[in-house]
Amino acid sequence: MARCGSAVVMVMAAMSASEALGQMTPSGMPDQAQVPIAPLDPITVTGTRTERSLYDVPGSASTVTRQTVDQRQPQRLDDLLRDLPGVEISGGPRPGAGEPNVRGLEGERVLIRLDGARQDFQSGHKGRIFLDPDLIKQVDVVRGPNSVLYGSGALAGVINITMRDATDFLRPGEKAGYRVKTGFQSVNDMVMAQVVGFANVAGFDLLGGLTYRNSGDYSFGGKGHLANSGAEVVSGLVKGGYTFQPGQRLGLSLIAFDDRDISTTAPNTAATTAPADRTTQQLTGSVTYDHRDPNLPWLDLKAVAYHNRVYIREKLLRPSPFTGPRLDETAMRTSGTDVQNTSRFAISDAVAVALTYGVDGRVESTDGERNNVPRPEFPDAHGRVAGAFVQPEIRLWDSVSLTPGLRFDYYYRKPDSAAVGPSLSESRVSPRIGVQWDATKWFSAYALYAEAFRAPSLSELYVSGTHFPGNRFIPNPNLKPEIGKNKEVGVTLKLDDAVQPGDKLRFRVSGFHTNYRDFIDLIVTATTTTPVNVTRATIWGVELEGGYMSGNWFGTLGASIIRGDNKSTHQPLASIPGDKVALTVGYQFPEWDLVIGGRSKLVAAQNRVPTGVRKTDGYALFDLFLSWQPSDGPLRGARFDLGIDNLTDKRYRDHLTPNLDPGRNFKLAASFQF
Repeated sequence: MARCGSAVVMVMAAMSASEALGQMTPSGMPDQAQVPIAPLDPITVTGTRTERSLYDVPGSASTVTRQTVDQRQPQRLDDLLRDLPGVEISGGPRPGAGEPNVRGLEGERVLIRLDGARQDFQSGHKGRIFLDPDLIKQVDVVRGPNSVLYGSGALAGVINITMRDATDFLRPGEKAGYRVKTGFQSVNDMVMAQVVGFANVAGFDLLGGLTYRNSGDYSFGGKGHLANSGAEVVSGLVKGGYTFQPGQRLGLSLIAFDDRDISTTAPNTAATTAPADRTTQQLTGSVTYDHRDPNLPWLDLKAVAYHNRVYIREKLLRPSPFTGPRLDETAMRTSGTDVQNTSRFAISDAVAVALTYGVDGRVESTDGERNNVPRPEFPDAHGRVAGAFVQPEIRLWDSVSLTPGLRFDYYYRKPDSAAVGPSLSESRVSPRIGVQWDATKWFSAYALYAEAFRAPSLSELYVSGTHFPGNRFIPNPNLKPEIGKNKEVGVTLKLDDAVQPGDKLRFRVSGFHTNYRDFIDLIVTATTTTPVNVTRATIWGVELEGGYMSGNWFGTLGASIIRGDNKSTHQPLASIPGDKVALTVGYQFPEWDLVIGGRSKLVAAQNRVPTGVRKTDGYALFDLFLSWQPSDGPLRGARFDLGIDNLTDKRYRDHLTPNLDPGRNFKLAASFQF
């Protein structure tokens, strides 16, 4: 069970807010509309680095909006992404275990950005996501190699997370306000309390939020629980900025995360040994500047400077028979900048160009200690990465878009101790070309070819020390970057009045085939473990995504079929998820300010596995949800969300998860905005 000692102030604040909720009624509050639902075709910038509606992106992309976040009541990022085609979160529900998997690849092959800051942490059997998801504004997922726009790491895809700001809470005519929220979930006895304040005065906007969660061990379907899966988490968000004039803004984001738990030292495995008292802290800060002037078509500037620090402290509760008492400390720091501009101009009446170009760079360092001395299993090292890209979007006859792109990257790695290995530097050019044909207003088709790469990480190059008793890491400073070459085609339908007047239908299906070479893998023998470039792999598949709205009805559909083979061993890849179909259907009752709905997720058995990897049975999950947001009366300003996940209490294990997954979960959240 997680500890409850900290965050007393947060609990008192929530209690006070609860009393205030019973005594106060907001005054002067404008009438609210019915419960908001996720837009069918949201705006995204991740796929092309320019603003586009989701179904205008020439590629395979998905977006999760804040309306979905509120309705889902997420504890983990997995709660938001698990229904997207081609996307999974492996590792299981233990704190600090989440690992995004996109098109069958995970780890540092998936690039994660948080308010513009890269999230490059990777350490052994731990996850990469240290974030409370409740204040997420939007998650954009682009599937497939994307190094031209984002550089090293975008081998499988990009996950871009944007946190909320004051404008997401302020209603028309308001200058300031605050919201209190509380919640409970039965699957792990999770309780949550949150306070958010926000204001927008004279061009300045500011949001400050504090969230507290305490949870016990997760229950499985049927019976049983996952030992050492509870946590106590305090997270904070400060986000603001100043708008000089329309289109010109300076912004600031600070995101803090503190997780205290009793877990294993390898939380994303099935191991139950070596329980440790663990603290995980992350601090992410970014400063952004945007300048767009409709009178200056050559100017659409976006710049960000960021710093990210992850720190993990683990103290074994029982001394190891091999090492005795053990205190491990692990830290990674990344600082970087990213500047881009888009210039728009016309060559003729038939040819228009949007030229996007930019530069980015970052420095990163890692250090690890065991009992206050350097720990070679997480080596002290540092590195630099710099890149530049250009991507013109050429619009021909208002029906064909041609999008070539080119990127140059340089990286440098060096250990702090020359005894570990020599420094390493290398460069890489990544090309891309895509074409989209808008045959009609409602039908378009695209095809693209893109290359991507991932530079070897500091830990992969310079790891040494003990892997497990009797086995030692052997560093390999000669690792090459991983390379991916992707071919993809797809079609999109955007129909209004498709079945009856006033309805909307959006639908996209994509097929892809990607060849990878120089995969970095750990070769484990009886006495040594060495990272080497060994694997050539091929991953191919089909993804489908769509949505429909008609009157008060709404629904979404997502499906994916992925296959992957290791060409070196002539066996299937172990990281390929099972085929899946996810469906959501809901109905709005405007006269009651109510939304109800249900979700289903059908996952096929995964029997296509390499030797030594266990097969996984298929499963079907069903969820229910209800949201009520009164627009008048004494509860105006309140919102209530109810949900039941895994309605049938199915006992199941996702193929990419080493442990059984959570069972039936009754969820309740209540908030009040003043």
